[in-house]
Amino acid sequence: MNKIRKPIIFITLFGSLIFFFYAFYIDYQNSKNYSIMPTEDQLNSVQKNGYNFQIYNNYAILKDFESQGFQEDQSFLRALSNRYDYVLVVEFSDFDKYFTEIKDKLDKDILNNMRYVHYIKPGEIDKFDDQMIVQRFHRALKERKIRYFLFPDHPRTPELIRLVQKDLGTPVTIDSIKYYSPTVVVPWIGFGLITMNLFVYVPLFAILYILAFFFLYNWSFTLAVTLFSIIIFFRISKNNLLKIIGYALLFGALVYMSAYNSLFIFKLNNVRGIKVLLLVLPLLVLLKAFMDFTGFRFSRFNIVESFKKIREFKFNKSDILLLIFVAFAGVIYVVRSSNWAFVTNFERRARDALERAFIARPRTKELISYLFYYTTPLSGRRFIWDFFKALLPVSILDTFLHIHTPLNLSVLRTINGFLVSLLLLLVVILIENLYRKFTNSDQEPQKQEENISQEISTTEEGIE
Repeated sequence: MNKIRKPIIFITLFGSLIFFFYAFYIDYQNSKNYSIMPTEDQLNSVQKNGYNFQIYNNYAILKDFESQGFQEDQSFLRALSNRYDYVLVVEFSDFDKYFTEIKDKLDKDILNNMRYVHYIKPGEIDKFDDQMIVQRFHRALKERKIRYFLFPDHPRTPELIRLVQKDLGTPVTIDSIKYYSPTVVVPWIGFGLITMNLFVYVPLFAILYILAFFFLYNWSFTLAVTLFSIIIFFRISKNNLLKIIGYALLFGALVYMSAYNSLFIFKLNNVRGIKVLLLVLPLLVLLKAFMDFTGFRFSRFNIVESFKKIREFKFNKSDILLLIFVAFAGVIYVVRSSNWAFVTNFERRARDALERAFIARPRTKELISYLFYYTTPLSGRRFIWDFFKALLPVSILDTFLHIHTPLNLSVLRTINGFLVSLLLLLVVILIENLYRKFTNSDQEPQKQEENISQEISTTEEGIE
C-alpha cells in the first residue's frame, strides 16, 4: 500500500486543484448578484387548499406553513413548482424548519425548482443594529448563495435597503437571476478519489464508504470525513500541524467534491450525521487513553480488572477542575455546533468584526485546539491534550460538510485559523518574555546587594 500511496496523493492533489478553480467559477456565478423584492406587505397573499403562500411576479413564497401530511404537502409543492418559475423558501421561517425535515424525501423535480430567500423579522430589526443586519444579508449571499432578499414593513427598512445596496452593490431585477449547476461528473470523481485514498490506508474503510454512498447517500459524506479524521490522527500524525492541516484540507475538498451538485450547494438537501463526526474521533482518543492506562483489550474483555486500575488512580485537586472543564467544553462543543444554537448579541458583533477583518472567520474550536498543540502536556495527563488536539482535524473536516459555502471560503477559514493561532502564540511568547525580563530586573539589585555583603564578609574574615 505504501508504494501506491504517493501516486494516489499526487493524483488527488492535481484533481483537487482543478476542482478548486472550477468550484470557484461556479460559486462566483451563483453569488455575483442579488434581487430585493418589495416589502412583505406589498406581496399578494394566496390561500389554496388550506395552504397559505405569497406571490411576487411568477414566484411563490412560503413562510408560515401548516402541514397537512407529507403526501399532501408534496402534491402542493409539486403544483407550485409546475405553476411558478421558482418556489422560494423563507430562510429560518416555520416552513424552513419543516422543509429541513422533509427535503431529503421530496422528489428531485420539485427541489430543482426551489430556492431560498433571506428575510429578517421586524422583531430582529428592533433587536439588531444596522451593521449586524447588513452583515446577515452579506453572509446570505456570499456564504449561502441566497440571492433573493425580503424585508418587512418597518420604519428602518428603507435605510437598511440602502445600506445593503452600499455593501453588495446595485440589485438586479428578480428575472435577471440566473443559476449555474455543476456537471454531474464532478461528484463521481470525488467518490472515486475518496475510495482510493481510504483504500490505501485502511481497505475496510473504503468498503464501508462505498456501501454508504450507494445505500445511505446523505450519510456518506459524514462517514467519509469521520474515517479521514481517524486516518489523519492515528495513521498520519497527531503532532505535526502542517501535515494535519494539509491532509484535512485535501480530504475535506474531496468530500466537498463528492457532494457538489445543485441540491447541496443551494441547501436543498441535508448532509446527515454531522454529530457523528464531532464525537467519534474525540471518543476514540479517550478510549485509547483508557486502554493504554488500564491494559483493557476487547479480545480479553478484562473490563473488571481495568476498572480496578481506574479506582486505584490518584486524583489531584487540579484534576477535578480539569475534568469539569473537559465536560463543560464537550457539552458546549456539541450543542454550539447546531445551526439553531443560541448566540448572544455580543458574540454576533465579535463574529461580524472577525468576518469583516478576515473575510472568512476562524472557527473558535480550532483556535482552542491549537492551544494544546503549542503547550506541553501536564505529567500523566497527555490524554487531555490529545483529546483537544483531535478537535482540529474534526473541525477542519466539518467545515467542508457545509456544501452551500463556497470552497474558497472554507479553505480560507482554515488558513486564517492557523495564522491567527500563530499570532496569538507570538503574543503569549511576547508577554511571557516581558514578564521574565521584568521579574529578572527586580531580582538583579537584590542579587547585587547579596554579592556586596558576601564580599565584605569575606574581606573581614581575611583581616581577622
